[in-house]
Amino acid sequence: MSLSKNYVELYNSYFNEIDDIKKNLKMFKLKKNNALKKGIFASEREVLELETQLKGESSEKIEKLKEITKEKEEYIESQKEEISKNENLADVLNFLEDSDEDKVDEARENDMVQIYRFTNGDMYIGRLLDGKMIGIGSYIFSPEDEEDEGAINTEYIGNFVNGVREGKGSFTFSNGNEYIGNFKNNKSNGIGRMKYNNGDEYLGNWLDGKKEGIGMYTWEDGYIYIGDFKDSRMDGMGSCFNSKGELVYDGEWKKGQIHGNGRYIWNKNKSYEGEFQQGQKHGTGTFYLNGEPVYTGTWKYDKPSIFNKSFEDIFDKLV
Repeated sequence: MSLSKNYVELYNSYFNEIDDIKKNLKMFKLKKNNALKKGIFASEREVLELETQLKGESSEKIEKLKEITKEKEEYIESQKEEISKNENLADVLNFLEDSDEDKVDEARENDMVQIYRFTNGDMYIGRLLDGKMIGIGSYIFSPEDEEDEGAINTEYIGNFVNGVREGKGSFTFSNGNEYIGNFKNNKSNGIGRMKYNNGDEYLGNWLDGKKEGIGMYTWEDGYIYIGDFKDSRMDGMGSCFNSKGELVYDGEWKKGQIHGNGRYIWNKNKSYEGEFQQGQKHGTGTFYLNGEPVYTGTWKYDKPSIFNKSFEDIFDKLV
């Protein structure tokens, strides 16, 4: 199994998917920055409706809140009418009306991408449809510890469907980890890439927030695993390469460890092919030196075993 054949083609396929997602989010980020720069805030009514819906409040309570905000808006309009009757306050009325109109115009110019700031400190920047987050938007979670100046805001930028993270997007975690890829029902699903704060990286398939299917894990030191994942661990058939792209192991894995049948290569002159158990040579296998079999037989816990004795035991008795 060669790295150039199996790694490059798969990597390019997944990388192109991630690159397309980045391009898809680029235009929205301009609108997001514009909303923040100009302070394009949604109305109090819109924020209240959205926050109530996100909290999972009943439809009856949401309708009641709508009535309250509607009454409040009607009261404000009635006050404006009273102000209009007083010639001395005409300038104040003009200022209020111009301010409201400007606010709506700015939102329209920004493709209705507005800022929704909630009482718990969270913030949504995007659009609404029927009171729910829709299209590409940004949801920024309030830091759990405001005293930590080095904390990174947890933020999702990507597609929403009926208020749920669904489609293509990116998620930055408070510890610095960053995921970019596909989402379904608020979790990573499909092709995605996770960059870890320690320098490691995973690129491949996800299912309900876990690594599942074929993927590639690259360690900070350059070692690479390509193969099957299950429940976020290496499980199934897979190969491991060193930082030079040379094959180190090819075979079966289970729960993150070499387990089953496989081939381990120290260098071009030294290798083992046979059974493994929990990362150790265990069972029946053959040790090769310079391409020639040196020992074929039983292995126990990483060592050759003859009649249930190790080479060291037999050698000691012969001496």
